[in-house]
Amino acid sequence: MQQVLITGATKGIGRACAECFATAGWSVTAVARTASDLEQMNQVWQKRFPRVPLDPIVANLATVEGISLVPEKNYDVVLLNAAGFAPGRLLEEEDVFAQLLELNVLGNHRLARRLLPALRDRSRGHLVVIGSTGTDNWKGHMTAYVATKYALRGLFLGWQKDLQDSGVLATLVAPGATLTASWENETPPPDILDPVQVAQIVLEVVQTGTTGRVVVAGDSLN
Repeated sequence: MQQVLITGATKGIGRACAECFATAGWSVTAVARTASDLEQMNQVWQKRFPRVPLDPIVANLATVEGISLVPEKNYDVVLLNAAGFAPGRLLEEEDVFAQLLELNVLGNHRLARRLLPALRDRSRGHLVVIGSTGTDNWKGHMTAYVATKYALRGLFLGWQKDLQDSGVLATLVAPGATLTASWENETPPPDILDPVQVAQIVLEVVQTGTTGRVVVAGDSLN
């Protein structure tokens, strides 16, 4: 049975991806920082996917200690989905960029350094990163968040270069606005994506071996 590791796996795009891969017969290592969310996910999982292994991992990926809790296994796919979201400008008094930097950039960087060398050594596997169309078109009050997504996009390009000719594939999936918990107390745009739509694209790029940047329809900021 093929194995996928998914960060931010209990909500939104991560949860949809976990269920999408499970439906396709993959075992799932689900990483999230809240134990109660993972327990709820596990309870639902046992009813919906009784024959599909779920390995729930409690880890705060914004910390070095949290990164060390993620097990190093023979993953076929590493899906870097975990990210924080908050509106804010770069020059406002509250430093939103610095708050988001630890998870959105450094967390992904550190986890990639922990897990990708093993894929490269085995000469197989697939790295999938969830980005955002915000790096193409964004609103002024979200410049801090988008700056972290720009940094993540830059990291992806670096990983892609490092993995070139290694046998490990790399894909950046960039959705538009997606209906996740970040939209609580806000009115979502009419063209907002469902997380399942994004998850289906993620599974498709893995099944077809698609690499590079894949934009999922939607013109608003994710």
